[in-house]
Amino acid sequence: MIISLFGYHQSGKTCLFEILSQRKIEGHQLTSGQRHEIPRAVCQVPDPRLDLLSSLYPERKKVQVHLEIEDFPGLASGDIPTSQYLAQLRKAEALVHVVRGFRDPTIIHPRGKINPVDDIRCLTEELILSDLVMVNGRLEKLEKDLRKIKDPEAQKEKELLEKLRPLLEQGSPIREYHLTASEEKMLRGFCFLSLKPILHVINLDEQDLASLPNPELLLPGLAPEIPVLAFCGRIEKELLELEEEERQIFMGSYGLSETTPGRFFRKLYEIMELINFYTIGKDEVRAWAVKKNTPAVKAAGEIHTDIEKGFIRAEVIPLVELVKHGSWQKAREAGLLRLEGKDYQVQDGDVIYFRFAQ
Repeated sequence: MIISLFGYHQSGKTCLFEILSQRKIEGHQLTSGQRHEIPRAVCQVPDPRLDLLSSLYPERKKVQVHLEIEDFPGLASGDIPTSQYLAQLRKAEALVHVVRGFRDPTIIHPRGKINPVDDIRCLTEELILSDLVMVNGRLEKLEKDLRKIKDPEAQKEKELLEKLRPLLEQGSPIREYHLTASEEKMLRGFCFLSLKPILHVINLDEQDLASLPNPELLLPGLAPEIPVLAFCGRIEKELLELEEEERQIFMGSYGLSETTPGRFFRKLYEIMELINFYTIGKDEVRAWAVKKNTPAVKAAGEIHTDIEKGFIRAEVIPLVELVKHGSWQKAREAGLLRLEGKDYQVQDGDVIYFRFAQ
């Protein structure tokens, strides 16, 4: 899964990238006018439940969920619809908009003022405009094609896009339209930006640290359903330089109980509707991320296509029950293992052993 960090120049986007990836990016920030390789990093998702499960099998390797984060070039106002990186942004499975909330007179904001709510609204409008341009272009082509030859599938696509166009023209994202499963499939190839899950992350001043748990209080007028998170880039950059013991002392001096990655990935899971299930192999204990309501047979396919093809049954137990009883065998003896079929919807925290025909 690719998660794209994007936002205006000097918002703290690269800073967040470094915090999540635990690595430094050398050189100056990229801008949309420069054609360079987009920095990427594979980030481990913090998972206390996996830590507990792994403690039962200390001799086996612990494998966390990995997500790929990319540091999209900094934007100027109005850049998104014409950005040379637009196709790359469309490949992301979720968008993270990094918003400047810190005040520093030596760093000029591209829009001339520090106003997180306005930044969120303006970049949201640009995402919507980009999709509207795509819809209009596709409708124009469909209309020409349908005049030449009748195509039932093309007609269905045209009718759906004609429903979406007024929504976009009114400034609403496509994600607000309740798509059916068949409509979602029809739109998949477009990779619409306003259909993707999006998280707005505010880069706060040190004096605003008290607002970390509730950043929406600093955003009057923002719709309550818009997901927001906050971090303080200046402080967390300093934490990267410290050893664990010093880090804990430093965090305590600021009243911080947790660094950004844990909060970030929890919120990201929420907006992407992801859950974790777990497997215990001969050599490793591993976490896997899937969408909510994923059937067991599709979850098996996340591990290997052969397991999906040969799926027979899934042995399932909640992780908390397995940890409580101390081993798979003891849980089995207690009658806690369930046999589930391919249509069973995997639940967050399930530990699963897949039976399959080889």
